[in-house]
Amino acid sequence: MAKFPCKDVPAEVVHFKEEVIRRLKFESQLIGWLLIGGVAVSIFLMKCFKHCCSKISFLQEDYWSQYSSAENTLFNRTSEVHAKILAAANVKQFFGMVALDKDEKEMIKEFPVESVQSTFQWNDITGVYTYKEINGFPVYSRLHKWAKMAVGETTDANGKEMELLTV
Repeated sequence: MAKFPCKDVPAEVVHFKEEVIRRLKFESQLIGWLLIGGVAVSIFLMKCFKHCCSKISFLQEDYWSQYSSAENTLFNRTSEVHAKILAAANVKQFFGMVALDKDEKEMIKEFPVESVQSTFQWNDITGVYTYKEINGFPVYSRLHKWAKMAVGETTDANGKEMELLTV
């Protein structure tokens, strides 16, 4: 059967060649569709189990997603501005001057950068995040947790954070 696609097929089996080729195509397509169907069903079940096993409600999870997206957008925009201002200050320190366009000059005047964040602060807001509550209130990201800690809202009545891992 392995030699059927080849040209030097024995004469007694030549008349089966087309049928065998058709069968091989059928079997390969069947295996492909079964694989695609299996992956689709697996993804569907994982999404269902994620919502069934979640300790938070659908609306709260949707809010968490929106908060996270907004935080990422604002963080990226702000870090870009901060990086430009800090880079301009460092270039000016090295060369004694810096070539900026009008918008960048206005940005430097409007947002003076006096220092950079310490490694400890970066470590506090970086990493994998799981849903947490502090004092019964949700904490939606590591940056949110860091901001609450900076204000002094660090722990609940027992001195512990409540962790709820979502799948």
